[in-house]
Amino acid sequence: MTNHTPQSVDSLHAALTLEAMRLGVVPPSDLEQSTVGRDVEIDVVRRDLEQATVSGARRAFLGDYGLGKSHMLELIEQIALKHNFLVSKVTLDHAELSPSQPKRIYHAVLRNLIYPDRPKSLDGIAPLLEKAANREEVLKKFAIKSDKPMPRSVREQLAMGLHLYLSPAIAYTRALADEEHLRLPAHVGDKHAWIQTARHMLIDWIEGHPTQSNQDINDELNLIHGRFPKIYSLLDYRPWAKIYAYIINGISQLAKDVGYAGLVVVLDEAEFYSLLSSQNRMFAKSLFQAWSHAVCAEGEGDLPCSSDELLTGGYGIQRELPTRYSDTPGLYLVFAMTPNTDGIRVLQDALAPQYICFLNQLTAPDYLQMTAHLVDLYRHAYPSAVIPDGIEAPLSDVVNALTQQGQLANPRQTMKFLTEFLDLVRFEPQKIPEVIENLMFDSDF
Repeated sequence: MTNHTPQSVDSLHAALTLEAMRLGVVPPSDLEQSTVGRDVEIDVVRRDLEQATVSGARRAFLGDYGLGKSHMLELIEQIALKHNFLVSKVTLDHAELSPSQPKRIYHAVLRNLIYPDRPKSLDGIAPLLEKAANREEVLKKFAIKSDKPMPRSVREQLAMGLHLYLSPAIAYTRALADEEHLRLPAHVGDKHAWIQTARHMLIDWIEGHPTQSNQDINDELNLIHGRFPKIYSLLDYRPWAKIYAYIINGISQLAKDVGYAGLVVVLDEAEFYSLLSSQNRMFAKSLFQAWSHAVCAEGEGDLPCSSDELLTGGYGIQRELPTRYSDTPGLYLVFAMTPNTDGIRVLQDALAPQYICFLNQLTAPDYLQMTAHLVDLYRHAYPSAVIPDGIEAPLSDVVNALTQQGQLANPRQTMKFLTEFLDLVRFEPQKIPEVIENLMFDSDF
């Protein structure tokens, strides 16, 4: 944890942070200021992000309820954005966002995409495609433009750098952005309206929205004069995890190619795996394994299964797609789970043991640090409040005693208790001795 809250923090921001702690939720920003006892985990994340900029990285964080897992994931998001990564966090469930449904998870990843240069917006993949469409080196890398004649064989096009899904998305984005030079048949009518409809159709397709068939999309977009890569299907079929892994990998590589560090994908509540039927467990396991393989070639030998063992979905050329478009995509994949036997087992089928981290209980020095931070934050939030000097150590002793007796079971409960205790100090300090006595503790403050 960094030093106490700096003087520049205004009282409103401090009050909002305290209110989040009072409610037992993750504070809205500057999480490193309210993070204690997680130096090891933060160092792991920073090393992972550094590794991801070179190739890719994968990790799982497991922590019991209230131990700070959600806080940790929000912290990962903030650190990643500061390091110029795109970030997406998806919270899994056993219904609409079941890990056995790869298209729905993929769609949620793109729907929740956050850009470091536009962190307040959820604009999906469109801004990334627009940047890519204006970069000559990207057009060549993804085989949209070439100095050589484009072969007719899709396999040969893939060998030249074509991405089966992102290349057509970039190519059509580029064409639709140039309204002045876009050539359409006369029967189209209102050119501008057609372009807007076509753009929505294209984005809906590549983002995995429930949409019209890829053949209908091809027929409509083929009205544009010129030669473009084919639009392939993106179906809501459970065996398609490998195909969506291939696209996620490509998106991360594309992010690197337009100037970002890569992509961070966080899959939270992975424990919902344990609520699935045996068949759906098989498909959820397939998603965890395929997406872990999508990260990078480095370290693949450490993974519990080979890419040849992954379930393969799709038709024709789709079945031949690898899990990776790029071996160095800048992709960081994070799983998060409240530990349970079945959930841990499926993670162990997707990740080597060295990539699985358990969040530990906080120690007495950690709680002292937390107490000192909250007291300092409280003084910033309410400058007129009279908070006795030296309150931190005895208050931390109270917290330690409550923790040892099991009355405070985790950091979330502790932050809530400290905030409410300081409220009492602020409003009714005469009741403090009685409160302490009721808690069956003595204190010297």
